[in-house]
Formats: sequence, C-alpha cells, structure tokens
Amino acid sequence: MTKRNLRVGLIGLLLAAANPALAIEGFYTVEGRNPGAPQSYKGEAQVKQTGRTYTVVWKIGEGAQIGTGVMVDNVLSVVFTSPGPARPGLAVFSVTGDKITSGVWTSLGSQTVAEETWAPADRH
Repeated sequence: MTKRNLRVGLIGLLLAAANPALAIEGFYTVEGRNPGAPQSYKGEAQVKQTGRTYTVVWKIGEGAQIGTGVMVDNVLSVVFTSPGPARPGLAVFSVTGDKITSGVWTSLGSQTVAEETWAPADRH
C-alpha cells in the first residue's frame, strides 16, 4: 500500500468517525406485533440525526411515538413515549450496512418484548 492510499484510507475513516451512521436517516416502513396481540401492525418511522443522537418518530395507525436514540457499534437504542398517559418504552435495533433492519421493544415495567422489522421506504 502506498503512502497516498494509506492517507486516503485514513481520511475516509476519520470522516466516517466524525459523522457516524448518518446514512440511517430517512423514512422506513415498520411491521410488528404487540405482545399478546393476535394481529400485526404496520406503519412508518422517520429517523433524523440530531447531533450525536437520533430523533425517531413512529406513526402506527392513529398513534404516534417519539424517541431519542444513541448508536453504539451497529445497535441503535431508543427511549420513546407516546402523547398521553402511555408508559415510556425502550427499543433496540440492529443496523446492517446503512439501514435499520429489525429490533425489539418493550414498555416500562413490562416483562415481555415485541419484535419489529424495518425496511427503507421510498419517499421523495
């Protein structure tokens, strides 16, 4: 490897470290199942980087949740809440490449978790 190639590689690593996982931003379709519920739900989510954290907004049916997340390695952890009296929750998602793929979530005080899958949504 030449010195020039080494420098280019190091610059790329530094840029990636300075702006980690920015590519996960965007719109996603989500599908999951509430614990104990027979039918699945579908909706959408938007992820936006806000400094070193991420804002995540879900819209499922008539409901909405908003959360704040942090990325460590290839895991996005999000604390979230819904407007009104709902309990806050925690969601933990796997990031593959530059996209959120799937995860689990739970509500404060719950002893169960639910799974959720994500796919990039084509939004222009």
